Amino acid sequence: MKLNWQVLKGHREAPFLILDIVVLVLISINLLWLLVDAILLNTGVGVLLGRHFPELITHYRQNWHETLLVADSVFTLLLISELLLRWGVAIRRKTYHRWFFYPFVHWYDVLGCIPLPPFRALRLLRLISIGYRLQKLGVVDFSQSSLFAVPYRYYRMVIEELSDRIVINVLEGVQREVRGGSYVSHRLADEVLRPHRDSIVPWLAGLLSETGAYAHGRHREQLRRYLAESVRHAIAVNPDLQKLRKRLLFAGPTVEDELQRIVSGLLAQMVDDLLGDISQPDNMALQDVAGGLFDSLTRPRESSDDILRQIVLDAIELIKTQVGVQQWKAGQANDGRP
Repeated sequence: MKLNWQVLKGHREAPFLILDIVVLVLISINLLWLLVDAILLNTGVGVLLGRHFPELITHYRQNWHETLLVADSVFTLLLISELLLRWGVAIRRKTYHRWFFYPFVHWYDVLGCIPLPPFRALRLLRLISIGYRLQKLGVVDFSQSSLFAVPYRYYRMVIEELSDRIVINVLEGVQREVRGGSYVSHRLADEVLRPHRDSIVPWLAGLLSETGAYAHGRHREQLRRYLAESVRHAIAVNPDLQKLRKRLLFAGPTVEDELQRIVSGLLAQMVDDLLGDISQPDNMALQDVAGGLFDSLTRPRESSDDILRQIVLDAIELIKTQVGVQQWKAGQANDGRP
């Protein structure tokens, strides 16, 4: 496990972070020593060692046990001093609403200062809180430590499984409420979509503009051929033009072809100009079309309520599927772990 000293440079809480690291080490040593002392003097393991290695247990009891009591008393004084220091800083910075809130918020720190076995166990909570704060700030990374890597991985697995079950239960409750009535679709239109009308309508108009420009550019030649064929057919079936063609025996076909070319060219140019103007992003007519489309979509209607309700249900189902993916299994597969 490595310390990221770069995080401490320039950090306003650097002195307290360093103090956290020192307290973290001292609490770890203190708890480990207390655990060993309890095992040797108060468990069957100590009894077995006393039978086979009586000199070891006697030596420990006469020398190290008393040293532990003295060291624990000194450490308790250090914890009390550190508690008073942090309390004073919290009062000066007005961290809490009242000056006496600190010991209630950090109750495990206060009780952990009591040098009795039941209260010494609360120092473990202090150890966990300090480790979590240092991990969150990036000062240490316990997940990369061989000592904490395996417990940390299983901790993440348990937390993920619990949180996934909770989130899925909440989402299923929301789905039941959505299926039970149409008020959700009304609220979706009234409280989510309509307040953002000024942003959605220009975005929708932009989509219409891009779609129109793309479709026009892709089918422009097809549109020209369609217009030319339509003009040719209209001229061919127009009785007045057919009478004119009969009058002009020799020039009739030429006039018909020329007229067809001129009219189809004019129509194609008009359509090109029209679609080009409509495709402009700032076209007010397109803004009105988009606004009318938005108002039609958000207007209360039984069919639109059913559509919105189904959209909400499908979106929640998609979220449930994603939440149900066990990321810790995917992580193990990527790492090659069984």
